[in-house]
Amino acid sequence: MTHLLCTSLTPIDNEIFFAQAREKFSEEFVLKYSKYKRWQDAKSTILGRLLLAYGLQKFYNINVDDIAIEYSKDKRPFLENSEVQFNISHSNDFIVCAFTSHGGIGVDVEKISNVDINDFRLQFSKSEYDNMVGSLHVQEKFFEFWTQKEAVLKAYGTGLNVALDSIEIIDGSSTIGEEVFYLEEIDLTAEYKCHIATQHLNEFSSTEITHVSPEKIADFMGFNFFKTIR
Repeated sequence: MTHLLCTSLTPIDNEIFFAQAREKFSEEFVLKYSKYKRWQDAKSTILGRLLLAYGLQKFYNINVDDIAIEYSKDKRPFLENSEVQFNISHSNDFIVCAFTSHGGIGVDVEKISNVDINDFRLQFSKSEYDNMVGSLHVQEKFFEFWTQKEAVLKAYGTGLNVALDSIEIIDGSSTIGEEVFYLEEIDLTAEYKCHIATQHLNEFSSTEITHVSPEKIADFMGFNFFKTIR
């Protein structure tokens, strides 16, 4: 089973929210999100970690105090001594966190906006680029491919060591070396594109999507400490 948690960004109660975060999280994590100049980026980073803790507790019965995050040589966060894999993404008003206990997972969400696709020509295969150019909804098609590629790249877990143009999406999947990644589109709103990439094909069930209100995730922070999260 693959799970996706999502929440939304709001400026409401920012002063209280950030005060609680400084008290609840580790000094290392506070330093990390404090480097952002925009409150939106800092708050999205915190909300991503809160979704992670909330999901681990809800879906896998992992206590907040037992969460031990380590980082690979490619700076990918993972849980120590656990089969559970996760990935976090955010764009504008949406923050999402995906989970699985079967192989790697990647998720990417992007708000559809006006971009010049010619600026990204080298990031796509010829067939992908031709598909975009020939589409009636060029921007939407661009972000469809972009989130698919980013999700696969994140599931593969090697950061920038693999170029986007080497990841080709064919019939809802992509292969890197000998590893195959299967893609699923997540329907959030018409203004966003979101895809999950996993190493297993869900033939009988799709990803379980759970929306968590900003109020509920803030309450979750209020009742827990996250000193092991960095």
